[in-house]
Amino acid sequence: MTYRGVVTVSDGHLYVSPLKKEWRKWVSHYLGPIGIVVLALLIAVILPLTGLFWCCCYWCRVGRRRRPFDREYDSWIRGMLAILFIGLLTLFLLGLVCVFATESHLDDNVGDLTTVYRAGLGDAIKFLNKTQEEAIWLLERNFYEVKSRLIEVLYGLGGRTTLMLSETSNLMAVSTLNRMVQQLDDVYEDLRTVQNLTNSLRVRAVDLNSGLRKVKNQLLQTLSKCDQPKCLALHNKYKIGQLDTEIQYSQMPDVSPLLQNVSALLSSGLKEEVAEGHKVFRNIQRTIQSSVEEQLPEVRFSIDKLGENLIQLGKQIRGVVGNVTRHLQAHLRDADRVQEVMDEYGTYRQYLGVAAALCLLLMCAIMTWGLVVGVCGGRPEVYGAHDCCSKAGGARSLLCGVAVLFTLGGFVAVVFVVYFVAGVAAQRVVCDPLMYPIGNRLFNDLDKMVDLERTLYGEKKDETFTLAGVLVRCHMNYTLYELLQLRRVVDLANLPLGLRAGPLALGGARPLLGDTDLRIMRPHTLRKLRQFAESGLADFDFDRILDALETNMTSLALDSLARQLNSTAHSLQQPQFQREARDLLQAAADLERLNRRVLAPLLDDAAVLNETTTRLRDGMRWGGWALDKALEMLTEQTAAAQKFILEKGDELSQMALQHYGKIIAEKLNEFIKHATFYLRNNVGRCEPISRVFNSTRDSFCVKVVQPINGYWMALGWCILLFVPLVLTAQRLAELYMQIDPYPGPLVEAEYLYDAYADRDNVPLANAYKAEKRSGRDGRDLREGREGREARGGRAREGEGRGGGAGPARVDSALAPPLDAYHARRYNDMAPKHWEEGPPRYHGPTEYERPPPYYYPGPNDRQ
Repeated sequence: MTYRGVVTVSDGHLYVSPLKKEWRKWVSHYLGPIGIVVLALLIAVILPLTGLFWCCCYWCRVGRRRRPFDREYDSWIRGMLAILFIGLLTLFLLGLVCVFATESHLDDNVGDLTTVYRAGLGDAIKFLNKTQEEAIWLLERNFYEVKSRLIEVLYGLGGRTTLMLSETSNLMAVSTLNRMVQQLDDVYEDLRTVQNLTNSLRVRAVDLNSGLRKVKNQLLQTLSKCDQPKCLALHNKYKIGQLDTEIQYSQMPDVSPLLQNVSALLSSGLKEEVAEGHKVFRNIQRTIQSSVEEQLPEVRFSIDKLGENLIQLGKQIRGVVGNVTRHLQAHLRDADRVQEVMDEYGTYRQYLGVAAALCLLLMCAIMTWGLVVGVCGGRPEVYGAHDCCSKAGGARSLLCGVAVLFTLGGFVAVVFVVYFVAGVAAQRVVCDPLMYPIGNRLFNDLDKMVDLERTLYGEKKDETFTLAGVLVRCHMNYTLYELLQLRRVVDLANLPLGLRAGPLALGGARPLLGDTDLRIMRPHTLRKLRQFAESGLADFDFDRILDALETNMTSLALDSLARQLNSTAHSLQQPQFQREARDLLQAAADLERLNRRVLAPLLDDAAVLNETTTRLRDGMRWGGWALDKALEMLTEQTAAAQKFILEKGDELSQMALQHYGKIIAEKLNEFIKHATFYLRNNVGRCEPISRVFNSTRDSFCVKVVQPINGYWMALGWCILLFVPLVLTAQRLAELYMQIDPYPGPLVEAEYLYDAYADRDNVPLANAYKAEKRSGRDGRDLREGREGREARGGRAREGEGRGGGAGPARVDSALAPPLDAYHARRYNDMAPKHWEEGPPRYHGPTEYERPPPYYYPGPNDRQ
C-alpha cells in the first residue's frame, strides 16, 4: 500500500494529506488503474465527437460520383473482411454474453449480501452465547453436582472410617458373632422340632408295622383258600408274603442333650451379652460419624468458597465474551442501514448495468444483421428499388451499427469506469485484506483505528494482539480463551490459591472416640462363647437322621394294593367264594385306613423333619468352618480387635479421616484441573466462527466483487473491439455498395478515361493532354475497338457462366468491348419488366453509342 504518509491513523482517527501535496505518490503507484480510467473517459468523450465528424464526412460524400463496379481484388477483399468481421463479432458476442451473465449473477447475489452478513453476525453471536453457557455450565453447574456428591461422601465418612477401622482390626468379627448368637433361638426351636418329630415317627412306625402284619396274615390265609386265576395272579404279582415296613427310625440319634445345652446357653444370657457388645461396636461408628459431622460446616465452607471463586471466574469470562457480543450486535444495526441504502439505490445500479448491456446488444444485433444481409444478399440495383435485402441494405445496416456505436459507446465507457473503480477498490480494500490479513497495511491501519486489545482490556501490552492476528488464529481453530487472551483475566494454567482445594481439615486434635466404652466382650461372655462352641452342635451327626428318612416306608404301595384287592373281590361271584371275597374287601379297607391315617401323616412328618435337619446341619457351618472352629476363631478376633481399639483406635480413626479428606481435596482439584483444561483447550473452538467468516467473505468477494470485476472486464473487452469493428464495418459497407462486378482491366482504365466524363468534368483546354496520354491515333482507336468487340463477346459469355464474380481464366480477363460497355451505359435504365409490373420501354439492341466528339485542340496545337 503506497498511501504511507498520505493516509495516517492516530488516536483512532483517520487523517488524509491534501491531494495537491501528495498527488504524485498516488499517480505513481496507481498509474495503471488511473491510466485505464483516463483512457476510458477519453473514449467516452471522443466516441460521440468522432461519430459526429464521421457523419458529417459521410453526408458530404453522398453526392460524389462513385465507381459502379468492383476493382480487381475487391471480391477477395470483401470475402476476407467478412471473415474478419465474423471473427470480431464472435469475440464481441463473447464479451456481450459475459456482460449479461455477470450482470445477472450480480443482480441475484447483491440482494442476499446483507442477509448473509446479518446471518453471519447472528451465528457468531449464537456461538459466543453458546460458548458462554458452556463455560458457565462447566464452572458452576458441574461444580454444584460435584459438591453435592462430595457432601454425600462426607456424611458417609463415619461409616467409611468405621469400615476401615473394622477391616484393620478385624472388628467385623463382632457382627458375625452377633449374627451367630442371635440364631440360638432358631436353633433351639429346630432342635425341639426334631425331637418331637423323631418321637412321633417312631410311634407311627410301630402302628404301621403292626397293622401291615395283621393284613398280611389275613391275606395269606384268604388267598390260600382261593384257587381262582384272579387270586393266583394277585398272589404272584404282589408277593403278599413280602408286605412289610422298611423303617429304621430306631437308628436316628437323640437330640435331647443338644437341646439341653442350647437351653442352658439361652438361659445364661449369652444372646443379650453378645448383642450388648455389638451395640458398643455401633456406638463407635456413631461416635466417629458425630465427630465428622461436627467438622462438616467448616469443610462445606471451604468447598463453598472454592465454588464462589469458580463462579467469579465464570463471571469474568462472561464479561469479556459479552463485550465482544455487544460489538457484534452494533454491527447488526450497520447491516440494517446498508440494506436501506441498497433498497433505495440498488435499482439504479441494476438499470445502469442492464442499459450498458442492451447498448452492446443493439450494436451487435445491427452489425450482425448488416453482415448477414451483406454476405447473403445480391448486388444493389442502379436505382435501389429492391435494396432492402441486397448488399446495399447490409451496407446501410453496418453504417447504422457504426453510428449506434459512436452514439452509445461513450455511455458504455462511462459504465465501464464506474464498475472498474468499484470492483478494483472493493478487491484491494476489502477482499485482499480479508484473504491475506497478515502484513496487510490496510489491516494494520484498521488495527490502529479499532484497537481490539484496548477495547477489551483497556490497555496495550501485546503488539501481536490485533484483528489480523485474531483472524488468523481463528482460522487455525484456536479456542476463545487463547484467541481473546482470556488468561489476562484469569490464568487457568496458574490458578491462585483461592481456586485450589487444600487438604480438608477432618479429624482434629481431640480424640474421635472420646469417653466411649470400648469394651466389646466381657470375660464371662467370652467363656460362654467357648461353652457354645463346646455344646456339641458342631459334632452332632445330622446325616444319620437324613439317611434314615431316605428309606421307603413300605415294600408295596398300599393304595395300589387296596384297589387290586377290591377288583379281585368283585370278580369272585361264585357262592363258594363269598367268604374269601368278604375277606379281600376287609383287607382292602384295612390297607386304605393305614394309608390314610398312619402312612400319610408319617410321610408329612418325615418331610418336615428332613427340612429342619438340613437347616440345622447347614447352620452349624460358617464360612466353610465348623461351628466350634468358627466360634473359636471369631472369639479370638473379637478379643484382638477389642485390644486394638483400646490402644490404637483413635489414632487409626484420625488417619482414616485425614486420608479421606485428602481424597476429597484431590477430587476437587481434579475437577478444577479438568474444568480449566477444558476451558483452555475445548470450550469455544473457533472453527464455526471461521466458517461463518469465510462464508460471509465469499458471499461478498466471490458473489459480488468477482461479478463486478467480470462485468467491467467484459465491457472493456467489447470496448477494445470498437475500433476494429468500426474500420471493418466501414470498409465492408463501401464494398457492398458496388453495383457491378469487376469488368476487367481495360474497362477499368476506360472508365477512368471516359471522354464524356472528360467533357463534363474537364475543361476543353485539357483535351490535348487527354489525347496525348492515350498515345493512340484515330486509326488505332478504331482497330482496337473492332478487336475489343470480338473479345467482348467471349467475355460476356464467360461472365454469364461465372456469375459476374470476375474473370475465371487469364485469357478471359480481358475487358468487354468498349462500345458494348458504352451501349450498356447508354441503355434505357428504366426498371425492367419484373413480376406483375407493366412492360417498360426497351431500347433497340442495335443502338450503339455515337463516337466521341472530336476536338482538335487549341489553335497553337494544331
